[in-house]
Amino acid sequence: MKIKYFISFAVTLVLILFSSCEKWLDINEDPNNPTSVPVSQLFSTVEVDLAGSMGASIGGLSGYTSAMVHQMFQRGGTHQFYDLQGADFEVLTPWNIMYLRLLTDVREIIAQGTADEGNEDWHYVGIVQIIKAYVFSTLVDIWGDVPFEEANQGAALRMPAYDNGQSIYPQLFQLIDEGITNLEKTSNLSPGTDDIIYQGDLDKWIKFAKTLKLKLYNQIRLVQDVSAEVNTLLADESQLIGPGDDFEFPYGAALAPMNRNPAYQQEYTPGGSYFYINPYFYEILTGQNTFFPVEGNPYLGTVDPRVPYYFYNQLAPGQEAENPVAYRDGDFVSIYMFSFNIDPNEGFDQASSQTVAGLYPVGGRYDDGNGGIANFNGAGDTPQRMLTYFSRLYTQAELALVGITSQDDAQLLTDAIQASFDKVNEVASMAGAPAIDQSDIDNYISMVMALYNSANDDGKLRHIMTQKWIASFGYGIDAYNDYRRTGYPLLHDGNTDNLTITVRTREYPLSYPWKTDDLSVNQNAPAQKNITTFNVFWDVN
Repeated sequence: MKIKYFISFAVTLVLILFSSCEKWLDINEDPNNPTSVPVSQLFSTVEVDLAGSMGASIGGLSGYTSAMVHQMFQRGGTHQFYDLQGADFEVLTPWNIMYLRLLTDVREIIAQGTADEGNEDWHYVGIVQIIKAYVFSTLVDIWGDVPFEEANQGAALRMPAYDNGQSIYPQLFQLIDEGITNLEKTSNLSPGTDDIIYQGDLDKWIKFAKTLKLKLYNQIRLVQDVSAEVNTLLADESQLIGPGDDFEFPYGAALAPMNRNPAYQQEYTPGGSYFYINPYFYEILTGQNTFFPVEGNPYLGTVDPRVPYYFYNQLAPGQEAENPVAYRDGDFVSIYMFSFNIDPNEGFDQASSQTVAGLYPVGGRYDDGNGGIANFNGAGDTPQRMLTYFSRLYTQAELALVGITSQDDAQLLTDAIQASFDKVNEVASMAGAPAIDQSDIDNYISMVMALYNSANDDGKLRHIMTQKWIASFGYGIDAYNDYRRTGYPLLHDGNTDNLTITVRTREYPLSYPWKTDDLSVNQNAPAQKNITTFNVFWDVN
């Protein structure tokens, strides 16, 4: 309860900060102002902004990246046809949150925390250095070249150059190591309840930092030999994220003040959900294949036990939808991707009929099969996942499969799938929903592993990445990175499917466009990119 009350305070504090930043938080104008906000308060806002910028609401990076990996998408051309522009909300919002607020506050915490020699706040400094590395790795992974060396330097550098992503990554590893070193020092002040994520547990921050390094080494494995670094990290796996150590931002269930997951607030408001569940993702989980002219679902005939935790059907069995539907399977209602202004039923309002994101990704309702309108009738307190134990295991399975380690890839995949189900059950337990029976989990894992063990290496990679994609629902960033790096999971193509009402009009976006306004005022900025050809440095496929 104390955590939830503190989150309410932190969210309220952030709103105050946002509304009054010009008055007393203009650290670009006067970074040495002695009346600046204490590091403990700034630190809480950093964590709130971190979760918001990475999250699954429309202002977070997991919103649009979830569309690009065909999990959830919005009706309209931007989401349906990969038509992302530099002035779009999905670009402006996370970019602004990270650069104008989050990284600026990080800079101020480091400045304040190291200003008084002999009384440094090393623990705050170390944590935000690790967060800074995480944020910049995400910026590079999404945009490619971004301001780094000259970013957030105040009034003296209002026109920062855009650094090459490949030159930024090595500095991030150094930044993480510096952060770990600072966490091991004696500190004047240390975080406690102001640390919303880990409640001041420095050991967990170190585990996150080392697991982040493992993730980043895997990200660049196609362009750099990372064997030595990876095997050093894996020499003592107790130093990595384990069960109970997930890097995630907790939310509450309060309405006044509202402290629920922003994605829940977006999806469960009166008037209808913002996102539609992609029928292709739904069919992968329900063992169907109506999209591909050839086999596209490796798990045909198997219904994933996580379905009622992932999706909530507003329609009761046999209930008529409010309008003609584009896609319906039982009580599941959605629209097709690549069908905007093509499918005659795609534009009908389905606010009270469409299937919405359920308990696991956003804190919505567990689907008990009885239906019901999704208007603020879930808890909304599912955390925003960012780096988890199960994702660490999938990463290790990939590294083992490709020969970077000598670990058992099949065992790691088995463990990763189990950990994925354990995470769903953890969320279910918080909400008072029934747990997935272990016998159902065992049957599912046996099915996947039988297919895995009979596949060649490319087929095995497909299973690892497909399972990781399924488990990632609610955090689209990693799945977007994985798809560009490996080509898996296979995605729906509106130009080669079995459907007559879907047409893909653009090629796949290999990166986000840069923020248009910044390009127009910054003489050191590059010309706008073609997002279908501008790939991130580690994307060599």
